[in-house]
Amino acid sequence: MSHKSNEIYTSLALIYDHIMKSVDYEDWADFIDAVIQEHHPEAESILELACGTGKVAMYLDELDCYDITATDRSEEMLEQARRIADFRGYTIQWERQDFFDIQSDKTYDIILMLFDSVNYIHKEDDLQKMFKSVQRVMHEDSLFIFDFTTLKHSQLIFDKLDDEGVTADDFRYVRKSYIIESEKMHINEFEIEKLDKDRVTVLERFREVHRQKMYEFNEMRSYVEKAGFAIEAAYDDFDLVDATTRSERITMVLSCPNLQ
Repeated sequence: MSHKSNEIYTSLALIYDHIMKSVDYEDWADFIDAVIQEHHPEAESILELACGTGKVAMYLDELDCYDITATDRSEEMLEQARRIADFRGYTIQWERQDFFDIQSDKTYDIILMLFDSVNYIHKEDDLQKMFKSVQRVMHEDSLFIFDFTTLKHSQLIFDKLDDEGVTADDFRYVRKSYIIESEKMHINEFEIEKLDKDRVTVLERFREVHRQKMYEFNEMRSYVEKAGFAIEAAYDDFDLVDATTRSERITMVLSCPNLQ
């Protein structure tokens, strides 16, 4: 039986919540809410890009103070999000959107892009394309909040990411992680098998390779300024303290004072 090589976050959507079960999404949402309250306490509308299976959006929705539209390019990830949201009664609007070309007639108070999604953009030209797309759904008081991880982060965690297991709904997987330091590239390879109910016979096999570019603080700062953003803040990890060149994860808070 041959492997199917899929676009990222297609077959991985089937096991994503399982492999991310150690992530404290509630804490992450609380941090984002704290950032919003610090910089734009009047904000009501949120557009989340690359929302994955929607966990941060769901916890933000529980605060009952935001009108949330959560989007992702992967219909498979959105299917997982909708299934949970429908069961639990969340009021989030789910849309398929490509952050390189956001299609919307609306503007939003807050645009979010979390989960290292920016690290999946490998070239400066593509970063600038994404920035311009985001600016089209911003108004003069909007904020764009995104995070990214650095090479230091990958160096510290990559050998802890190797993993294998079987999910409750009979998917067996193996994840291998490694770094190409000369390219500042962090690579995760996933081998996924769909098993029968007895977990003996392999019904299908899938393979996904995820490549993330590790950016440094000063590098990203120059890119956002080139795009016309003003940096309101850059935070270290999940705290309201200033990021430094030694930070592993950086959350940037951007305004765009000169919108066309």
